[in-house]
Amino acid sequence: MPERLFGLVEREVARAGGGEAELCVYRARVRRFDARDGGIDALSFSDTRALGVRVFRDGRMGFSYAFRDDEDGVRRMVEAAVFCAGASDPDPAYALPGPADGAVPGPGADIPLYDAACETLDDDAKAGFARELEARTIAFDPRIKRVRSASLRETVAETAVVSSAGLRASGRESSYFAAVDSVAEEGAEGQTGYGFGFARRLADFDLGAIAAEGGRRAVRMLGAQPLRTGRYAAVLENGAAAELLEVLIPSLLGSQVAKGKSMLAGKLGETVASQAIEIADDPLCPEGSGAAPFDGEGIRSRRNLLVDGGALRTFLADSFWGRKLGTGSTASCRRPSPKSPPTVGIGNLRIAPGSRDLAAMLREAGSGILLTEFLGIHTADPVSGDFSVGAVGIRFDGGEEREPVRGFAVSGNVLDLLKRVAEAGSDFRWFGNVGSPSLAVPAIDVGGA
Repeated sequence: MPERLFGLVEREVARAGGGEAELCVYRARVRRFDARDGGIDALSFSDTRALGVRVFRDGRMGFSYAFRDDEDGVRRMVEAAVFCAGASDPDPAYALPGPADGAVPGPGADIPLYDAACETLDDDAKAGFARELEARTIAFDPRIKRVRSASLRETVAETAVVSSAGLRASGRESSYFAAVDSVAEEGAEGQTGYGFGFARRLADFDLGAIAAEGGRRAVRMLGAQPLRTGRYAAVLENGAAAELLEVLIPSLLGSQVAKGKSMLAGKLGETVASQAIEIADDPLCPEGSGAAPFDGEGIRSRRNLLVDGGALRTFLADSFWGRKLGTGSTASCRRPSPKSPPTVGIGNLRIAPGSRDLAAMLREAGSGILLTEFLGIHTADPVSGDFSVGAVGIRFDGGEEREPVRGFAVSGNVLDLLKRVAEAGSDFRWFGNVGSPSLAVPAIDVGGA
């Protein structure tokens, strides 16, 4: 199918005056089941077929998309891409990826992303999973009074990229995402909590663990107390550490570096974090939701080490920004949606784990705050890295968790905080396509009561 469609694309490009072309064909089947009050509250079924084409001519690039794969749909799509190319500003960096960019014809990386059992798994089993997730969450603790939503989403997708440069790449993936949102009540107080899981096969889920997480996160915040202003030793729980890492994403992209909008611009080879920090983008890891055998331009995926021993080693780039920076592509082109042209982005961004568990990290710190969640960390300045946001957590003393705390703010700088990390824990976890272990920090500034 992709070859036949690409033949139509090449024919239409030739009719329009010539040039090089790249075609991406994407197909996805998505099923979602939401349980509530013991039954299925909502069902969502969608099937998507989308085409995206880039046309390169005279140092210009044009993009367009279509949701029809007949001759008329392809013709209109190519016409729009050719028009956009003619209206764009010329740039010598506009070209299909070649050997100098790291593009090698051949199959993508061999990653186990697809489970054939997804083709025969009936909808009753998926609906039953969602209902059972709700039931087990409510049964976790008498203080769990209701579940606002318990859902399972199944995605089965296939992507193919074909280009005039000779690149041919295709692959399939299956994925399941389960989530539960619970409410715990005690007296007049109510707290919410969530649990989630991601897997390539439905059979790989630990349903009980997801339900227990959803219940535990709600219950553990009951009776939260205010926190006094001061400096506290802190352990950033893996979820909060992943939120902090997300703030760093734009600064790791070659596009932002070239535009002067990165807090890491001009810092290659310099220390930007403590020696306990290793950051890599690893689309080869199937446990992360951003895993892919090839990038958005069809270049074979690879692991990119970005920060090693606290030192900045490289930035992520697609072929366009790799030419701008003189680095070549790091196979980091992504396609955020069928309606958007491909651009540089992360695959699976992760902080590497250490050797000690969370309990050992709390004992080492003695007393302080287990920071479980930032509230609005996305508002951090993307260029300076400065932030001042709300947070919630659990006070610990003598290495033991005490009472939950909330209603306080933490402030600082993202890079300064990373430079002060004393230790990375062993409790690594993926949160979508960003992952981290817990991180121990000797002191953070807190504004509270």
